[in-house]
Amino acid sequence: MKQALADLEVRLRQAQASLLAGLRPGLSQGDASKLIADAGLKPDRGLIALYTWHNGAEGGGAQAELMGTARFLSLQEAIQTRTFELDLAAQVESLPDTPAAKIFDPAWFPILSDASGRIYVVEQVGAGRVLIIDRQQIGIPEELSPTLRGFIDSLARDALDFKPSPISADVTVLVLNLESKDDKKRVSAIQELTRKRPAAAFEPLVAMLESDESSARRNAALILGLLHDRRAIPILIRCIARWSVRDAEGLRDATSAFAGLRDVSQEGTLAHLEHALADGDAELRLDAIRALVVSRDARAVPSLQTVAMHDPVAKVRAAAEKSLRTIGEPR
Repeated sequence: MKQALADLEVRLRQAQASLLAGLRPGLSQGDASKLIADAGLKPDRGLIALYTWHNGAEGGGAQAELMGTARFLSLQEAIQTRTFELDLAAQVESLPDTPAAKIFDPAWFPILSDASGRIYVVEQVGAGRVLIIDRQQIGIPEELSPTLRGFIDSLARDALDFKPSPISADVTVLVLNLESKDDKKRVSAIQELTRKRPAAAFEPLVAMLESDESSARRNAALILGLLHDRRAIPILIRCIARWSVRDAEGLRDATSAFAGLRDVSQEGTLAHLEHALADGDAELRLDAIRALVVSRDARAVPSLQTVAMHDPVAKVRAAAEKSLRTIGEPR
């Protein structure tokens, strides 16, 4: 494992990878062992080696991503994530068909997480397979490697030069499968679109935002952001505004649209909304204001004050003024 990690470090440096800027120093073997033991676990030596190499990465975007869009968690974050997932699984279990351990196994240890909320775990606290766990697809994990060492070896060997294989079907078919009642088809489509991000999926994904299936709408919004196509910015802003005025289901949809908007580029959600306030047409400015009300992001107050005082359209000024009062209210 130590050799595999050393090989990965060499590859990162050869490629001048963005991740190098975010990697934290490694923990001592004693500190790493104690943190995991305090969580009531007996870790495999390979897992300890991972965190003595580097204790995850800080920040966001490429400088924190060990592979694809997957952020390298610190050991402390990994333990917190595991605790949260176990608590959540206990709350939502449905006996006898879906026990908590099927939702999140106590022997799974998180090492990465991605923008769509999926968690990359190692079985047997480091001694088993590396899997991708998706809360939306309980009991259908995706295997990345039979061992943690094999996973690190594959990163050192392939990740920096990784070129995804061609998509398995026409993008229209893959996007339509987001609505499939067949779990395997749906999960396969999500995984392939998320990891390969075909540019041709843009229009079908935009159409899927109108789906009657809430999970299909959410996945379409998330994947749309991962395409990094700036045409998605006004579309996702309008989705946030439209979806957020519905019931709790609509708010969950809006949260996915926020996540998609965040991932369009490194500028982030707030910057996209502020640009829309400054440069969008009147309807887009109104939608951006509604989205900021949903976010309750106090950092937007100066931009909203400018709009409230100077926007040429009266209804936009009125909406901005009202939003300033709402953002200042307690949740």
